[in-house]
Amino acid sequence: MTRSTLRRPGRRVALLVLAAGQVATPLLVSAFGGGAFTTADRAAEPAIVPAGYAFSIWAVIELLSLLYALWALPHGRPSPELRDRLAAPLAVVFAGFSAWLVAAELEPVWTTLAILVAMAAGLLVAVRRALAASQEIRGWGRYGSGVFWTMAGLYLGWVSVAVWLNLTTALVASGAPLDGPAGVGGQLAILVGVTATTLALVRWTRAQPAYVAAVAWAYVGAVIGAADAGQPVLAAAGGAGLAAVLVGAAAARRRGRVLRPAH
Repeated sequence: MTRSTLRRPGRRVALLVLAAGQVATPLLVSAFGGGAFTTADRAAEPAIVPAGYAFSIWAVIELLSLLYALWALPHGRPSPELRDRLAAPLAVVFAGFSAWLVAAELEPVWTTLAILVAMAAGLLVAVRRALAASQEIRGWGRYGSGVFWTMAGLYLGWVSVAVWLNLTTALVASGAPLDGPAGVGGQLAILVGVTATTLALVRWTRAQPAYVAAVAWAYVGAVIGAADAGQPVLAAAGGAGLAAVLVGAAAARRRGRVLRPAH
């Protein structure tokens, strides 16, 4: 047994610790920091920021992350080498989530955006490795593959939208207009970026169901948020983006490119 082989389970142990940290950090930040930046439906936030209920998806992602890390820990489970390769980028993601919450209290304008970009990069690496080994992951069984793909899809879907929305929030906090033609035009441009990104990832992930579900959830929240803010143009644009993503996912299904967990 090589020295590197001996070290590898440590990646999965670290992943479990960081997954538990994702659950604990929101409680600690709320208790000691106030959680002002992460409070839903804050005043003077961009209209396209999803309605407050939409952010409950974080609780689902945190739970799934913990369940996957627990499942992936034992060396006796299938594909220990693959689980090790996935653990490294996922550790960046899980650590990034906790760092994002802390940064939201200390310097929420641009630091949070930089952390989200790093999280998105980690998720892209993890999903790329998983897509390349999709047949091997099917061998994990219904529970293992189901938890992994649901966690990875929801996480990537939500973060791929959150990067753009966090950019909007940072620009407004830096002085960009929130209302009027310039404010609405800027948010329309952000929605175009969201749609282009998510359509590309729908195709790349082979319309992975959890990814599509997370993106649809974000769009619905954005439509409701814009409508509640009295911005019908932005609400309509959000609805058009949602329709485009759903059509893109349906087209991928017709091409037989959907990735399914093992049954």
